[in-house]
Amino acid sequence: MTASAAQTQGRSATARRLEAFLASGGAVWVLVIAIVIIAALASEDFRNVRNLANVSRQGVVLSLVALGQLIVVLTGGVDLSLGMVVRLGAISTAVLVAGFDERALPAVLITLLLGIVVGLINGGVVTRLKVPPFIATFGMLAVLQGLLLVVASTPQGRSGSLLGNLWVWQIGPVHWIVIFTLAIWLLVHLALTRTVWGRHIYAVGGDERIARQSGVRVNAVRVSAYIVAGALAALAGVITASRAGVGDPNAGFGLEFESLAAVVIGGASLAGGRGKVIGVLGGVLLLTIMGNVFNLVGIPVWYQQLIKGALILIGAAAYVARDQRS
Repeated sequence: MTASAAQTQGRSATARRLEAFLASGGAVWVLVIAIVIIAALASEDFRNVRNLANVSRQGVVLSLVALGQLIVVLTGGVDLSLGMVVRLGAISTAVLVAGFDERALPAVLITLLLGIVVGLINGGVVTRLKVPPFIATFGMLAVLQGLLLVVASTPQGRSGSLLGNLWVWQIGPVHWIVIFTLAIWLLVHLALTRTVWGRHIYAVGGDERIARQSGVRVNAVRVSAYIVAGALAALAGVITASRAGVGDPNAGFGLEFESLAAVVIGGASLAGGRGKVIGVLGGVLLLTIMGNVFNLVGIPVWYQQLIKGALILIGAAAYVARDQRS
């Protein structure tokens, strides 16, 4: 083998390792570590144990919505209604509980069922009516927003002490709700990497034609992705009600776009078929830590939104370029 051929092979191997690193969300974890180090050195308030515990808890709702968004994106779709499903979940939970702890379990189950129904409708519109996911889920967003404005234009209901305790319970400095959320992330990771359903999710997003020829029930897989996303968003709504104590009509605002940002920044391909749970978790942490640092230093909200929007554009451009090279 000539020296030039060896160098070419070496560069190719390096490029492949870099592609694998980006695909696994490694780049976002480098950013997370860098920001944590800089913030810890620059601000005593940031490295305070109580602040760090609150940062982990602040990312719970976004992480559940981003997890659902990832599953949909892996199939080549997108769900813009997830923020409204969070709002629906928060309001329905608080209204159904109405301050009575004995109603908590039925209320949570009904709320999860509502999220599943919304996901089923979204999946049906996409697969049966052949409406593009962006349009179908944006339409659902508008429907839910109008419905919730009629039903609850002001705070409604009360979540009760039992659900309220879910938000404040701690094991040492760690909040129980964070442990619960990490367990859900682990379950979804195992479902995507160790089950037939997970392989089918990636197959449908990777190449629908080949997946169909291989016997994969493409429509059923797509519908299941929207159902799981709806259930996770509804669960995020339950947690939102637990945190607020009431059904907040402003809950979930912007989460559909923040979740998409976390997915894109975390290395998932918007074309489908590529993306890992660990990368999206890094995207969630990056957005959450940035929000905390910005608040500590007093950066206005509109600048925060500007920076988040720029991150979405940069992340999307980087991974589209990666897909084209592949």
